[in-house]
Amino acid sequence: MLLPALLLAAVAANPTFPAPATYRYAATLGGQPIGEWTATVQNRSGQNEVDENSSAMFAGMQLAATASLVLGADLGPLRYEGSYRTPGQNPTVTVTVTGGSATVSGTLMNAPQRVGLLPNTQHFVVVEPGLLAGLFVLPAQLNAWKESAVTWLTPTSAQAQLLTSNPNASMPRPRGVPASDALLSIERPIAVTIWYDPTTLVPDEVIVPSQNATLRRERP
Repeated sequence: MLLPALLLAAVAANPTFPAPATYRYAATLGGQPIGEWTATVQNRSGQNEVDENSSAMFAGMQLAATASLVLGADLGPLRYEGSYRTPGQNPTVTVTVTGGSATVSGTLMNAPQRVGLLPNTQHFVVVEPGLLAGLFVLPAQLNAWKESAVTWLTPTSAQAQLLTSNPNASMPRPRGVPASDALLSIERPIAVTIWYDPTTLVPDEVIVPSQNATLRRERP
């Protein structure tokens, strides 16, 4: 029984995560192309890092963002850094997570904000609405943790909200999504549908129905 126990411990200590590479996504809003999002995965000394570079044209405005999300061995977030470019302002934000609390600082805040885990949750996820990095890692995180709820932290607002998913959700498979893809249906704090490869845990399509927005993976 020793070998199976060791194998299970090794799997628990090294949860599956998308392989190091650059993953590219085409963004649409209301069915119209608006830009390109990329997520570059790196592994450094046992820590997974996702570096995002996004650009879009929306309502005649040029928008862009870069972000870096660093995860620990259990895929819990350790640090997030975002730099956003919009007409008239270029805000930056940093999130540092230590245990059950996170410290958020940025140019839109008067002072650093400390945020704790919500009751009955054990992990943070860091998701900036409209960006990819935090959503990209959600399938891997939630598959590793097997938790019904986690604390969703929005960097620019330093707001903590409850994230819940529906493991029994059933939805029509979008055209072009592989038949083998699994479904992750986020119900709170905002409805998000993620179709992902269950072997690699790489998202193939991310849909935010309330915004009629889609990120679709571009394959070589």
